[in-house]
Amino acid sequence: MFKNRFRLLWVVLSLLLLSGCARRVVEWNGETIYNHVSMAIDETDMYEYAGSVDYIFAGKILKADDVMEDIDGDSYYTVDVLENLKGQLEGKIECYKHGGYLKDGTMVLFESDRTRETGLPEEGGEYILMAYAQPDGSLLLSEFYSDVEYSEENVDRFKDYIKNQVPSDRERFVSKYDPEFSE
Repeated sequence: MFKNRFRLLWVVLSLLLLSGCARRVVEWNGETIYNHVSMAIDETDMYEYAGSVDYIFAGKILKADDVMEDIDGDSYYTVDVLENLKGQLEGKIECYKHGGYLKDGTMVLFESDRTRETGLPEEGGEYILMAYAQPDGSLLLSEFYSDVEYSEENVDRFKDYIKNQVPSDRERFVSKYDPEFSE
């Protein structure tokens, strides 16, 4: 009898401990906060945007860790690269983005004087993503347009943006997920 109670207590405590290790999921509460950003390019001109970023690719969001402590936080994504449009990325990659959800469910996005971000990539979704390689080889997703659905029509539009991109004068880096990366 003592053994059975001990086992039951052990199972209950184990389940409680393991449930605390699970990733916290937050539902959007309908509220959105916009952080203002000023950019060196016209962020409404997709030809300039294409010239500014290092990588444009289609990817499936395998994991979205988008709950932040405060409005200046970042969201982290695991992405399966489906198609490269600009630059070369291979396999499953990790990237991050400024913004996400606060613990109370408030969404934090970017706005500029010209446009507002419309949403965040969602787990399971397939998107066309734009990213900047960072000095450490990591990838920072673009401030805007991170929820563009992966479709043949959108791929064709982005191919045109890339073909006719306006070069941006900024320091460039290579992602650690790029075959040309070297430490």
